[in-house]
Amino acid sequence: MSLAEDAKIIAIPALKAETERLLTDLGVAPEAYATGEIPARSPITGETLGHVRETGAAEASRRVDVAHEAFLAWRTVPAPKRGELIRLLGEELRANKPALGRLVSIEAGKITSEGLGEVQEMIDICDFAVG
Repeated sequence: MSLAEDAKIIAIPALKAETERLLTDLGVAPEAYATGEIPARSPITGETLGHVRETGAAEASRRVDVAHEAFLAWRTVPAPKRGELIRLLGEELRANKPALGRLVSIEAGKITSEGLGEVQEMIDICDFAVG
């Protein structure tokens, strides 16, 4: 997409609706981004796109512990099975690249080609890890 086309998209004051549609299409429930006290704003327009919950120190510590337990379990999974999961993740990224790239563009204030590039980097990392 050209800068002129990006500018037309940016000029539309409906980034929130577009974000909600993209997230819904990707299977993200509104509760995941629409409840909370901290507004998430677009760097493009300043429009509030959603709200996130604040996490206190105790909850953050608990989540780190849960992630550590998941790591301990993950490292016992045989390499071929881990590789298959990473390959499948790469396929999901490929299948949803346009929507994910657009979300990156909205969230980070980047032009569409840069958002798509960010998703492509994730795909490339999956391919590298599987190889």
